[in-house]
Amino acid sequence: MKLTWTITIVLISFCLLGLLKMEEQKQFYPYFKGQKTFKLQRFEVAKKMSSPEDLELLELWESMLTGRSAPVSKWIKDEYKTLGLNHLFTPSGFHLSAVMLPFMKFIKNRVWQLWILIAVGATIFSMVGQGALKRMVLIKVNQNLLGQKTGFIVALLMDMLFGSFTDSPLSFCYSFLFLGIIYSGSGLLFLWFFFAQCLIAYFNGNHISPLIMILSPVLNIAFAAAMPLLLLLAFPLCHWQIIVGLKILAGLQKLVQLSANLTQLIPTWEINVGVLLCFGLFYFRKKKSFILAVLLLTSSLNQDLNKIPSFGRYDYIPTGNVVKIVPNEAGETVYFSDGKCKRELIRGVWWEKCSPRRRSSKNSIKKLSFLFQGQQKFFLHG
Repeated sequence: MKLTWTITIVLISFCLLGLLKMEEQKQFYPYFKGQKTFKLQRFEVAKKMSSPEDLELLELWESMLTGRSAPVSKWIKDEYKTLGLNHLFTPSGFHLSAVMLPFMKFIKNRVWQLWILIAVGATIFSMVGQGALKRMVLIKVNQNLLGQKTGFIVALLMDMLFGSFTDSPLSFCYSFLFLGIIYSGSGLLFLWFFFAQCLIAYFNGNHISPLIMILSPVLNIAFAAAMPLLLLLAFPLCHWQIIVGLKILAGLQKLVQLSANLTQLIPTWEINVGVLLCFGLFYFRKKKSFILAVLLLTSSLNQDLNKIPSFGRYDYIPTGNVVKIVPNEAGETVYFSDGKCKRELIRGVWWEKCSPRRRSSKNSIKKLSFLFQGQQKFFLHG
């Protein structure tokens, strides 16, 4: 049952991501509004009095609390993206669970837990934006009433019909995928999380480092442990709170940089359908099918499958001097005084297709105008 649940979650997520990737989805983009965020005024004041090093950490701190990631520098975003930590820039279930887990451990009564969730949810629903966080509150409340899996499905159906799906469909798909894996109860969650990251990389056209299978869980645990402290230190953000918070973030950032450097030591993987199929066969211990899939996949790697060009019976061959050679991605274009030839390397052979030089329309117009002026002069003075 647990395995069936996980497979169903992954397959439905695949369908949802495929739907968003379809060409027809572009016509709906004008109707998808970006998630609104809000500013924390105390952070704005602190930024004006901080050094450049502290400024980056303050912007990172604020983005984790509000989802306002625009001020965060590009190189920091690239590091977090490489390690599969983009969810830290969007307040979601990760943030809510990390903050509330220590408090829920002391409250064993489910009724009290429900009332606390309702109180927290009322506060969050009064905020601007924060669609992922509101979705998580809805899931937690429904799970408290209907059970873990039933509450999860009911909450997402409610969110799809009346909630944040129209505001951020991609965030909805990611929540469905990762939360569904967590609530599946199946073993080896880190492998399923890595498979989910590969699935996202496949649809986004990105490469992925196999090391995030180990590094990502470690980093998530570190940020989950620090999140309650970062939230408490953010209000009212006095001077001593800034100092402590920046030290915590500096330690986390060093850990992120070290992990990002480690991912550069080995080649990244290019994800395609064949790789995803191999992952599935390996997980389900289909040894013969896995070996066959690997052989079929590797036999087609680095093959040039471009179609060999067709040529006519009477091909043009330039006889003039070479004017210039312009290289391009496919090969090069050679310009002669009387024509040009496009050269492409296809299946290990250079193919050349030539065409004669065409007279420009401007020169033709100039010649016609010159002849017309000459005829006028002949009639006037002849």
